[in-house]
Amino acid sequence: MTTIPLHHILLKSPLLAEDILKELNLGARFEDLAAEHSACPSGTNKGFAGHHDIDELPEAMIQAMQTYDGSSAWIGPVQTPYGYHIIRPAGQIGELREKIDDVGSHEHQPAEKLSEESDETAVNPE
Repeated sequence: MTTIPLHHILLKSPLLAEDILKELNLGARFEDLAAEHSACPSGTNKGFAGHHDIDELPEAMIQAMQTYDGSSAWIGPVQTPYGYHIIRPAGQIGELREKIDDVGSHEHQPAEKLSEESDETAVNPE
């Protein structure tokens, strides 16, 4: 059983979801918008909905997290039977993707890359 931390704002309207996403992109605080607008009880906890088993999440959320490329600070809006979610990726996206994809064979690759970069910096400081 693989669990991931879930931070989200649940909204009941696609128009409200788009407005909230615009506010986030303009610099509004995720925690404040979650407290003010989220239809989920997690809004009172800065949008943190706890740790969830991946198998228990709606398929649309799983797909959105799997295809997230890191080019935005937010995922969504993602439509599920519960409403429209704006998800804030928790932790490093590589760690999240490994958990979702259940890719155990690549767990050490980021550490190796980090080690190589550290070696280069020590040899060629800029």
